[in-house]
Amino acid sequence: MAGATGATGATGGGRKRRVRAGAAGAVLAVVATAALVGFLAGAVFGGEDGVSVLSGLLVAGSFILAAVVGALIWWRWASRRATKVGLSAGRYVRVARQIQRGEVPDDPAELPAAIEIAGRARRALDVQQRRLVWWLMGGAAFLMLTSAAIHVATREYLRAFQYLALSGIFLINPLTMRRQRRRLDAVEQALSRRTSVTGTGSPGGAEPEGRTYPSGK
Repeated sequence: MAGATGATGATGGGRKRRVRAGAAGAVLAVVATAALVGFLAGAVFGGEDGVSVLSGLLVAGSFILAAVVGALIWWRWASRRATKVGLSAGRYVRVARQIQRGEVPDDPAELPAAIEIAGRARRALDVQQRRLVWWLMGGAAFLMLTSAAIHVATREYLRAFQYLALSGIFLINPLTMRRQRRRLDAVEQALSRRTSVTGTGSPGGAEPEGRTYPSGK
């Protein structure tokens, strides 16, 4: 009996370590991405006649600082949300990453968090799909493409490539949102089936904030 209890404790400890490692890995990935993007943006756009390494390092430093501050603020926010659904911050972040990948957690204790996160993701996606947002993204892409064409005409090919790359970010965004919508639809369907079978809700029997299930989507 003692051996079984010890094994269970070891399993739980290993799971907690994996959750913490996953959360730390996510934060490090964000910081590394910010550093890379900042360096490239500073090096390419900061130089007058070419690539400026110094400008790239300065911008990368500012991006890293912003990413660290943003990660700390986001972690505190996630901790408060996690407390409301009875999870640790690490588990809450892991569930959020699963929802982003279109997956539903197997642990019933994590279902209220999954429902809350999916409902918030649906509201955010609905905002991004508003007509005004599409017009703004299309206008920005058009301006970037126009600037690229002007720089090609004046034989400033580096600047032209820069504006062309920026226009690509705005043009690829609809494809990204379409993928997010498919994954979120799959999550909502899976959550609808899980909650209808298990009757899982938030602790205390209250409905999680933003719950929209069963959605039927």
